[in-house]
Parts: sequence; structure tokens; C-alpha cells
Amino acid sequence: MKYVQLNPEGNFDLWDIEKIKELNDENQIGDSLGQKLLYENGTSRLWDITLWPKQRIPFRKHRFPCSFVCLTSGLAISRCKSGKIKLIQIEKGDTEYMEPDQANYIHDLENIGDSVLKLYVLEFRYELDKETQLNH
Repeated sequence: MKYVQLNPEGNFDLWDIEKIKELNDENQIGDSLGQKLLYENGTSRLWDITLWPKQRIPFRKHRFPCSFVCLTSGLAISRCKSGKIKLIQIEKGDTEYMEPDQANYIHDLENIGDSVLKLYVLEFRYELDKETQLNH
């Protein structure tokens, strides 16, 4: 996976006004990491993201560490609450893990390529029940 920063943190000059409005409406920002929840237990959730060309997932908040695998290749843009915009070149089989200190941020994802973009996201919900984890 290759990232190219298109817009720096703190700069919203190039942002579409509709995206800024969406970002500022905190009540509309959910914490689902994909379009479809495939599996869930007490410590993890498996999400499916399938984006057709020009399709976008609205802003969402990452609250827990996660890992994802790309099932197809493609090109995407992600806008972050900080103002940063990243171009993401994705290759089939790419994987990545977000450390807990990188979690708890808000961003969207838009397929700007010509083919379907498909990813699985595994969300690690460690913080939900630390006492139970310590007892096992």
C-alpha cells in the first residue's frame, strides 16, 4: 500500500463544503468500520468494505486497533478530520495494522479507481472488557 499526502493537516481550503458539513455533524459519524458486519464476538468484529468506482464510505470513527487486508487492487482517497487528505494506491493482498495510539480518529474512504475495491477489516475490541481478558 502506498500513500501520497495530497493535503496537509490543518488545511481545509481544498475541501468540498459538503464534506466539511458532514465532518462537522458529529451526530452522523458512526463507528462501523465497514458497510457490512460479517462476524462479531466479545473481542473482535470483522467488517466488509466493497466500494464500486466513485463510491464512498462517509466519515467514521476508529475507536479500537484494527487490521485490514485488501482483496482487490485499486485507488482511493481518504480525508481525515485533521484536514489531511491521502491518496492510497492499493494492491491485492496488501495488509496493514493500526496501533492503538493511531486509533480513535475520524476519516472517510472513497474509491476513485475504475474497478471495485474490496477490503476486510478486523477490529480488535480489547478495551471493551479488559477485566475478563485478564482473568483468562
